[in-house]
Amino acid sequence: MMRNMRAQFWSFDVIFAVVIFSIAITILAFTWFNVNNQLAIGYNNGGTLLQLQAQSLSQQLMTPGSPSNWQSSINTTNTMTWGNASVGLASSIGNYSLSSSKVIALSSMSNYKYQSSKAPLNTAFDYYITIRGNPNNGAALNISIGQSPTAGKAQSVFLEKRSTFINGVPATMYVYVWSNSTIAAT
Repeated sequence: MMRNMRAQFWSFDVIFAVVIFSIAITILAFTWFNVNNQLAIGYNNGGTLLQLQAQSLSQQLMTPGSPSNWQSSINTTNTMTWGNASVGLASSIGNYSLSSSKVIALSSMSNYKYQSSKAPLNTAFDYYITIRGNPNNGAALNISIGQSPTAGKAQSVFLEKRSTFINGVPATMYVYVWSNSTIAAT
């Protein structure tokens, strides 16, 4: 005679189900903990990333760029031609003198389409470059390129300052890299 065994389960089934459920919850908790930590690390290192971008941009600007005559190989009002250039403002390699034509070209690019001008500068953040000559040296020079952190309501700003020459006159180049979201104490 066969017994009716509907709706019955063995203790082994319960143990197996509890083990599977525990493993799934453990994996989910471990994954959530790692994702949460990675987000926190990324948030805390945002200021470091902003600072590194400022340093990298100021170093790049003190090179002639690639190609070295990039200003003559692009059209400042056609963003499609900007992809082949890496912008630098120096006259030549190892030279601390800025090329006037490169400064004018970058200024034109920024004025034409600021967001697109970030790519040839290899920066994901907003930028603002000012070049100031000392009026005592006969150069009342004040060139601004990019978007001002003040006008953009920046909450995080890093500044790199470089001594340079433009047209044979000593000048100082200020490179601001900024974000209008709070990513670090400035």
